[in-house]
Amino acid sequence: MATLYEDILKIARSYMGIAAKEYIDRRCRIAARDTRPEDITVEKLDRLLAGIDMTAKVYMSEQKAREFRNEILGLTNRSR
Repeated sequence: MATLYEDILKIARSYMGIAAKEYIDRRCRIAARDTRPEDITVEKLDRLLAGIDMTAKVYMSEQKAREFRNEILGLTNRSR
């Protein structure tokens, strides 16, 4: 089973291509308060989503940013 980070990164790559890893790593570090991006937890997804809400529109259309956010939101169903 893929980690939460791997699932987030996979979604991001479908929207952002090669820029996804740098973007997601930064957003995860901010959301998880400077821990390794790979250590992001479901409990920190709300903070990650807030960051995506604020910044994703810079990289893509507002509609695509909303779709991107909603796909990440779907990961909240993972066991906590």
